[in-house]
Amino acid sequence: MSAGKKEGLLLAVLATVLTGCATPAADGSSSAALIPEGGEVRIASDLSYTTKELVAAPVTLIALNGILDKSLDQLLPFTQPILLYFVYQPFAPNWRVEEARLNEDTYYLRLQAKRFRTGGDGEAMLVLKRRAQQLQHAGGYVAYRLLDYSEGIESGTPVAQRYSHGIVQLVRADAAGALPSAR
Repeated sequence: MSAGKKEGLLLAVLATVLTGCATPAADGSSSAALIPEGGEVRIASDLSYTTKELVAAPVTLIALNGILDKSLDQLLPFTQPILLYFVYQPFAPNWRVEEARLNEDTYYLRLQAKRFRTGGDGEAMLVLKRRAQQLQHAGGYVAYRLLDYSEGIESGTPVAQRYSHGIVQLVRADAAGALPSAR
């Protein structure tokens, strides 16, 4: 196997590990990635690296090898387009939903967009409402109320990431008549 093919194979394996494999759970959420979110390696008292950063370093090094010496069409990601597939992940959902139950009928929902996507910037409210309706129907509630909602962009390296979060309160049938607006 040539050196270029070995580098390509290594990059594909590392990119697969870096992107993680999320499998949908029964409730529609996704399970944890292969690389855990937590965990860090402390180099000095003021310097530490997360597990994802440690995996991303060799992938980036291999992908950008020769960037100053070669034209763009000669770089590894452009000569082996399958590598771009692992970065873009076209079949992954645009939004990841995390939720926390605050009490019996109130939930905190946090949405985070994929880093690389085409469009979908106006979908956050729709995704949040869809999840609120799923919670409503699963719990036998008649309505839900959106208590708080905000969205924004978290600046990050190398790419900023859109987020949204809200607090949803589920409404029982006996309390629905007392509400001025159930939704």
